[in-house]
Amino acid sequence: MPITKWGNPVIIVNGVSQETVAGPFEAMIHLTDGWPERTSASFIEARNACRAAVAGRIDSDVARTKFLAAVEAAKLRVH
Repeated sequence: MPITKWGNPVIIVNGVSQETVAGPFEAMIHLTDGWPERTSASFIEARNACRAAVAGRIDSDVARTKFLAAVEAAKLRVH
């Protein structure tokens, strides 16, 4: 199964650095490794949606929307 990329990647601004998240697989890695906030419903929904998108069970744009909600809940900035 090919790795799906979003048409419009999410760019997370962290201080002076930026991280580009291009699709649900990369989002899942960000959510799994060192995510600053892991208790909100939006984090759990985003993690589950990204897993489902990688597996092909849901549309990747749904995962992107859930990921953006988790970014907001973690009080991260996007560019």
